[in-house]
Amino acid sequence: MQLNWTERIPLTKSGVSRIKAVAGVYRLIYHDAQKDKYLIYYVGQAEDLNERLGQHLSDTETSKCCQGYLSDYTYYLHAAAISRQTDRNGTEVALYNHFKPTCVERIPDVEPIEINFD
Repeated sequence: MQLNWTERIPLTKSGVSRIKAVAGVYRLIYHDAQKDKYLIYYVGQAEDLNERLGQHLSDTETSKCCQGYLSDYTYYLHAAAISRQTDRNGTEVALYNHFKPTCVERIPDVEPIEINFD
C-alpha cells in the first residue's frame, strides 16, 4: 500500500491543527540533539487523526512513557490517511515491526501489510 505521509510536523497545537479529522495512522518522533537523530517512540491509528494527535500534546498526554519523551526532547509527527480499519490495523503492525517504538502498549493482532515508510 502506497501511503501519502505528511511532512515532519511539530507535535504542537498549531502543528496538530494542520491534520484533518480523517481516519489514519501516525508515528510520533523525537529529535535526539546529542546524536542528531530522529527516532520513533510511538505509532498508532485513529478514526479522527486530529482528535487523537491532540491527545498526545504535552498538557493532555496520559502515557507516562510518552510524557518522558515530551519533557526531554523536541517532538514531531508524521501521519497518513487510511479509511479502512483493516488497512489501518495492518499498517500499524508494519510500523511497529519496522520502527520498534518504545511507548506502544499494544498492537492489533493481525499480519502487517506492505507499506512505504517515507
